[in-house]
Amino acid sequence: MTELDHDKKINIFHFLPWLGAFLLVCLLVAIIINIPPRSIIIEAGPKGGFFDTTALMLKEKLKEDGIEVSIINNEETLKIIKNIDDPNSKADIGFIAHEVPANKYKNIMSLGSITMDPFFIYLRPDLNIADPKDFKGLRLGISPANTGARIVTDAVLGLYGIDNKNATFVPLSLLDMATAIENGSVDVAFFLQPTDNKIVARLGQSGVAKLMSLDRVEAIIKKYGYLHHLTIDAGAFNLDKDLPATPIEMLGVPVTVIAKDTLHPAIVTLVSLALKDAFRPPTLVTKRGAFPTMEYERDLDIDLDAEKIYKNGTGYIPPLYKVLNFWVAGVLDKILLLLSFILSVSIVFSFIGFPSPYNIWIDSTSERYVVALEMLYKKSLKKPLSNKELAKIKKIRAFFNEGNHASKKASKLIMDITARHAGTTESKKSSTT
Repeated sequence: MTELDHDKKINIFHFLPWLGAFLLVCLLVAIIINIPPRSIIIEAGPKGGFFDTTALMLKEKLKEDGIEVSIINNEETLKIIKNIDDPNSKADIGFIAHEVPANKYKNIMSLGSITMDPFFIYLRPDLNIADPKDFKGLRLGISPANTGARIVTDAVLGLYGIDNKNATFVPLSLLDMATAIENGSVDVAFFLQPTDNKIVARLGQSGVAKLMSLDRVEAIIKKYGYLHHLTIDAGAFNLDKDLPATPIEMLGVPVTVIAKDTLHPAIVTLVSLALKDAFRPPTLVTKRGAFPTMEYERDLDIDLDAEKIYKNGTGYIPPLYKVLNFWVAGVLDKILLLLSFILSVSIVFSFIGFPSPYNIWIDSTSERYVVALEMLYKKSLKKPLSNKELAKIKKIRAFFNEGNHASKKASKLIMDITARHAGTTESKKSSTT
């Protein structure tokens, strides 16, 4: 029998170790490519605004786990969602505070609404105006185009018949708007910011400008479904100075954190936990625990892991991240579905009688060793075996002596080879003598 004949005796089990090695390599590759990224990009609004301060908070939180965050400040906040939706854009996370058309953005998921932005209307303190329809002829400080604040401003002013033909529109940045209403260079200023924003809070606490209350809030929100009715209580900004002096009825817009739907689940987990810690406390217009939530933005797909984090108690951490190192948990989180599939297939195969991977390895190794012994036996018929070949036989014998790996064929071959080697050695000694 030639060596080729022996090779033909190798059945499919001989290739299973190679298949196992291939699968192991595939698993290692899957692990490597699914390691959480070490850096992400957050696209925020103008510096000093709520989007920007939230991005800075996330930057500090993620830094604790070794994630580097870069922040892009975009004055045109309406474009943020377009950039996050664009697969070619480098931005991973962003913010919205405006209406989103259903089914328009296919590559985005919501990480939850984190607060309610009140629509502040600040007046010069000497103006005795109680209704927006009286803004005609005044200088109105408005946000730049392509911002959420500008959309709400235009919508509200339009309902009261105010436009750039009967009033002077002065587009200003957030910081410039605050300065303008403080020094009187505009008569009215519009802000869409949370109550704890430093700029808005400064205006409310100082009394240099006064807040306008809207009498027709319910009528307005029925025209614009993304708007909500909010109330700032009397004295909420400053009890000592009684600011504001009366309750202020306002419009509000939920602020939602958005992300690419390809964002690694480990990053989603870190961001969601940080948002929960930061925005669970009460504000001047919301109760404790009202945010973060998935209840407001329903025109985007929601991230189920983030939703689970928000719905559970304050100390809740997903089990993987509670028990394991962040990087290990991140990899498992990403490939858990693959591992579950492999386990399920293994259970099914075991149930129908297919041998376990261990038994396949044993059978395959046994077959290979038997073929090797046959070839060594054939070679021993022609000439003495080398020390290296004898060592290989010793290794094979150890394999078959361990556990339940016994093979009659292998045992016989080993005995025949050993006997022949012993006989050859004895013949050499006799010849020498």
